[in-house]
Amino acid sequence: MSEEIRTPPYDNVAEQSVLGGMMLSKDAIADVVEVLRGNDFYKPAHESIYEAIMSLYGKGEPADAITVADELTKRGELERTGGPAYLHSLISSVPTAANAGFYAEIVQERAVLRRLVTAGTKIVQLGYSQDGEVEVLVNEAQSEIMTVAERRNSEDYVVLKDVVESTVQEIEDAGGRSGMQGVPTGFVEFDELTHGLQGGQMIVIAARPAMGKALALDTPIPTPTGWTTMGEVSVGDQVLAADGAPTTVTAATDVMLDRPCYRVSFDDGSEIIADEEHQWLTHTRTAVLVGAGAADAGSASVVTTGQIAASSQRHLVRIPDDARLPLCHDGGIEPGTERAIVAVESVASVPVRCLQVDHPEHLFLAGRTFIPTHNSTFAIDIARSAAIKHNMTTAIFSLEMARNEIALKILSAEATLNLQDLRKGTLQDEQWGKIASTMGKLDSAPLFIDDSPNMSLMEIRAKCRRLKQKHDLKLVVLDYLQLMSSGKKVESRQQEVSEFSRALKLLAKELDVPVIALSQLNRGSEQRTDKRPMVSDLRESGSIEQDADMVILLHRDDVYDKESPRAGEADVIVAKHRNGPTKTIVVAFQGHYSRFANMANEGF
Repeated sequence: MSEEIRTPPYDNVAEQSVLGGMMLSKDAIADVVEVLRGNDFYKPAHESIYEAIMSLYGKGEPADAITVADELTKRGELERTGGPAYLHSLISSVPTAANAGFYAEIVQERAVLRRLVTAGTKIVQLGYSQDGEVEVLVNEAQSEIMTVAERRNSEDYVVLKDVVESTVQEIEDAGGRSGMQGVPTGFVEFDELTHGLQGGQMIVIAARPAMGKALALDTPIPTPTGWTTMGEVSVGDQVLAADGAPTTVTAATDVMLDRPCYRVSFDDGSEIIADEEHQWLTHTRTAVLVGAGAADAGSASVVTTGQIAASSQRHLVRIPDDARLPLCHDGGIEPGTERAIVAVESVASVPVRCLQVDHPEHLFLAGRTFIPTHNSTFAIDIARSAAIKHNMTTAIFSLEMARNEIALKILSAEATLNLQDLRKGTLQDEQWGKIASTMGKLDSAPLFIDDSPNMSLMEIRAKCRRLKQKHDLKLVVLDYLQLMSSGKKVESRQQEVSEFSRALKLLAKELDVPVIALSQLNRGSEQRTDKRPMVSDLRESGSIEQDADMVILLHRDDVYDKESPRAGEADVIVAKHRNGPTKTIVVAFQGHYSRFANMANEGF
C-alpha cells in the first residue's frame, strides 16, 4: 500500500527559493531561464508564478511581488497561487538570489526523476496492454526513456573571443596534420577537396540502383510451401534462394512501367521477361566454344540483361552444386544444372517489379524451372579506409546486405581477390596466403557491422551513443536511407524520409561524427540525353538535399554505353559541398574486387 501512495520526487523549498530569487534579481532570472521550463515545477501554483515572471521579463518589465501579483490578476490566477501574501513569503524565505541557478538545478533534477517515474509507468502499461506489435511497443518504450534523457544545453552561446581563440588553435593543429582534418576516405583527390569527412556532417552518397532485379509480374516465384508470382510477393514473405534455402523478402518496389524489357530464352525452353537492368550471375564463354564443358567456362560475374543482349559471348546460369530444392517443386532440376541463354530479344514493355532478399548471395529462384536471378561499394571503401587504414572506430548499419556479405566484400577489396572466387571457395594456395595475411589487419580493425532487420532510428541512435562512449566512434555509415521504416502511420513516404534525414543530421551533430547515408536516385537521369545524375534526382525527399552537408553522386558511363571508352572508370560527383567547392573526381571501378580505387595509384 505504501508503494501506491508515494509522493513523486520534488523539493518544495528549492522551488520556492527559485521563484523568490527571480523576484529579487533579474540576473537570477537569466540564470534560471537557462535551466528550467515551467513544467519542471511540481506544484501548478509555482508553474503559474514562473510563467508570470517570464512574461514580465520577456516584455522588459520588472518582476517583483507587486508586478507579478498584477500579472497573475490579469490572468485570473492570483488567488489560485496563494495571493499577494504568498508572493511576499517567497521573497522573504529565499536565503540569497545569487544561488538561484543552483536551486534551479535541484528543481530540474527532481523534474527528470518525475519524468522517469512517468515513463516507467507508461512502459508498464505498454507491456500489460499487449496492444500492437512487440517491436513497435519496444520502440515506444525506448522513445519514452530517450525523452527523459534529453537535456537542453545550458551554454548555447559563447563570446566571440573564445571562438576566435579556438579557431586559431584549429588552424595551428591543421598545419601539423598535413592538411587532413577529418576522417580520411582513402581517395586522394577527394581528401584534398574536403580535408576528410568532418564531425557533425551528414554526407549523402547516391546512385541509381545497380541491381535491378526487375521481372514481369506474372513470373512464377517458388516459395518453401508452393508457388507465388512476382506481382503477389510482399515484404516479409519467404521465397527460395538459389541454394534452395528459404530467404525473406526485405524490400519490394511498386509496379514499374515503361521500362525497356527483354525476353530471355534458355536452351531448355525456359523463358523469363526481365527489364534491361535486371542482373544475372553468369559464366561466359565465347560463342565458338559452345561445346566446351562447364569446367571450361569463365569466372562467374554479374551482368545485366542489356549487357547480355549486346555481348558476343555465351552466358550460362547454374544451380549451385549443393542446392537442396524442396520435393514439392518437382521441376526436374538437379543441383549443378547449367543452362545457356540462347536469345535475348527486345519486347514491348510490360509492368515489372523488383525484390530484395536477405540471403548472403542475393540470389533467388524465378520461373518454373528454377532459374537463379540476382538481387554499395563506395561507402564501404570509405569505411575500410577509416577503420583498417587509420584505426578509426567505424559503424556500418546495413539494412540491405547481411554482415557476412559486407565482410566478404571487405576481404575481397583488402586482399585483392576476385569476389566470385571467394563466394565459390575455389581458391589456390597463393590466394589462401593472401587471406591469411589480410586477416591480421581485419582482426584488429575497429569496424562494427550491424545488419539487424527493421532497425529504427531510435535503436541506431542508442547504439551509436554506446559506441561513442566505449570506443570513441569516428564514422557512421547507414545503408541505405530508403529501406528505413519508422513503423508509424505517416501522411506520405516523403514525409517519413524527411524525418529520417533530419534525425541523421541531428545524430551527426550530437555525437560530432560524420554520418554517411546511402540513398537512391530516381530514374530522372535516365530520361535525359546526358545520363549524369543531378541532386534533383534524389529519391523520395527534397529534404535530403537540404539537410546534407555534402551530396556525392556516383556515375559510370559504361552502365549506359557498353562501348564507352571510359569502361572501368567512375565519376564521384561532389554536387553539394557546404564547406567547400564542388568537383567531379574520377576513380577506378574494380568490380571484381568489389571496390573503387584511386586512378593514379591502385588501392589506398
